[in-house]
Amino acid sequence: MPIYEFRCQDCRSKTSVFARSISSPIDATCSSCGSRELVRLVSSFGISKTVRGVHEASGEPGMFAGPDYYRDPRNIGRSAEKRFAEMGMDMPSQVRSTIDAAREGEMPDSVKDLQPNVKEV
Repeated sequence: MPIYEFRCQDCRSKTSVFARSISSPIDATCSSCGSRELVRLVSSFGISKTVRGVHEASGEPGMFAGPDYYRDPRNIGRSAEKRFAEMGMDMPSQVRSTIDAAREGEMPDSVKDLQPNVKEV
């Protein structure tokens, strides 16, 4: 199920079009201005990996992690997840949602907001 990308010749915005298969006809219009004057772009592609595959490729969290370990956002919070699992504890929902948000690219405003009893120096 490919996703094709087009550049509008009228407003210059980029539009993505989902197709059910490679042989499906593509009827693309600009999502911004409705123009049909589109030029197809060469787009990047993604390779799916399982969480286990990512973990095997990047190694254990912590001081033994390689220099590229945290470049993969799926590794954010792995150390905390591992520690909670080792202690047999459920991760608090606030911690879980913070890790999930960070993996999606939304970093917390500041660490002090996560620890209300810590004062700035």
